[in-house]
Formats: sequence, C-alpha cells, structure tokens
Amino acid sequence: MFVGTRWVVVAFLLAALVGCDRGDENAPAGAAMTAEAAPPPLLTSDNPDPLDLTGIAQDEGDPLNAPVVVIEFSDFGCVFCARFHAGDYQALRNEFVASGDVIWRYIPVTIGGFPNGDLAASAALCIADQADFAPIRDRLYEDREIWLRQSGPEAREQFRGYARTQSVDMDTWEACVDAPATRQRLDMANRAAAAAGVRGTPSFLVQGFLVQGAPVLENFQLALRQLIADVRAGDP
Repeated sequence: MFVGTRWVVVAFLLAALVGCDRGDENAPAGAAMTAEAAPPPLLTSDNPDPLDLTGIAQDEGDPLNAPVVVIEFSDFGCVFCARFHAGDYQALRNEFVASGDVIWRYIPVTIGGFPNGDLAASAALCIADQADFAPIRDRLYEDREIWLRQSGPEAREQFRGYARTQSVDMDTWEACVDAPATRQRLDMANRAAAAAGVRGTPSFLVQGFLVQGAPVLENFQLALRQLIADVRAGDP
C-alpha cells in the first residue's frame, strides 16, 4: 500500500498527461509528460520553496498557513495551459487555494517559443506589479489565438488595452515592459524551469514531485487531498 507522498506519484502516473512541448499544441508531448521525483535541492518538506522566485512568482492562497505548495510553470502561448486555466484550475482553486490548504505559485515561462510570448509574459508581469495578476493571466489565455497571430506592434497595442482595463499607470507599465530588468525576470523564470527539469508546459512542482503535463482533474484532486492530509498529519 502506498501512503503519503508516494501515493501522489502513483496517482499522477495513472493520469493522462498532456502539455505543450516546443510550441506543438496539436499533440501531447509524449514521454516528456511524466511524473518524476524532483531533485532533492529543489523542493523538500524541510524547505518547501528553495527556488529563487522573487519577482516572478505570482501567488494565490495563504503563504503563511497553507501546508502544501504547488508551483506551476506555464506558457501563455500554450493551448494546454489555456485549457487548464479555463477549466481544471478553477476547480482546484475553489477547493484548495480558497480554503487555505494550498499556496499556488504561478511562474510565467517562455520556453515554447510562441509568437509574442515574451511580450505577453512581460506585459503580464508589469501589470501584476500594479494590479491583480489573475485577470491578466486569464485574459491572455482567453485571447491567445488573437495575439499569437498579430504582428509585434499589434500585439503591443493589444496588451496596452489589457493594461488600461486594469487601471495601471501606463507610463510605468510601458517603462517596465521595455526594461532590461523585466527581461531578466523572464530569464530567471526560464532558468528556474530548467533547474526543476521542466521540458513542457504546463508543469508542476507539487511538494517535491515534478509533474510534467496537466493531470486528469480527478487525479489531481485526489492527490492533493491525500497530500494535504499526510502533511497535516506529519507524514514525511
């Protein structure tokens, strides 16, 4: 019988995992989409968040009291990431994040090489510096088919419109999007993904386990319920 975190691995291995690999949105990424034990230095029960995510992680939940940390690596251009956030994430957020059981850390990566992907991520980070992150995250996924097909200047104007709807200071936003420091933040996010062993999006670090691809919702829910119970009970 598997208990504790070992049960989580089994649950994810039984799941159908799909994700974007190098910009291919028409098929799962095959062998790259698996559940793996993350290298110990990345995430352990003693140190649940050793990755340096300062300035790039967008958190939802209660960071002081939530017993479980989920770190999501997603690309705004990835169709599987968009589908995950349009459907499964809402259920996971309502059950686990809103209840205070999970702190969800979203890392915007640009490893897929999607058109305007870097600009989308920069626009989102710079909006998040002044306003809530969730609305721009959701809007970028909803409109991905629009901005993926636009020219650079057209996409820039599209993202300006999103910034205006969130009432940010536009001069500050414009300067942020063009700042070398913002490029460095994206590079940090991509390096963190590489350090975690991410090879496709979405990928997740769930309390020490790397899961590449979006698990079946029911499996994700069962795994998190069991993991939360194990952590609260002190199971290592």
